[in-house]
Amino acid sequence: MQDSLALHLAHKARNLALDALNVENADPETLRDFARTALLELAALGLVCGEEELGCWAAPRVPGH
Repeated sequence: MQDSLALHLAHKARNLALDALNVENADPETLRDFARTALLELAALGLVCGEEELGCWAAPRVPGH
């Protein structure tokens, strides 16, 4: 699962033309977009706080359902 997250984030970074060599000169909105994507993915995995969505596959299932 972590490998797929890394691939997803790498794809997002490439789409934003963002890499470790140009991060210092990157547009703030580009950095926010990438950070938002990373944090939403981490929240979906339950690794950081985030908005809970009904039916999210990463959310613990309610006992009895």
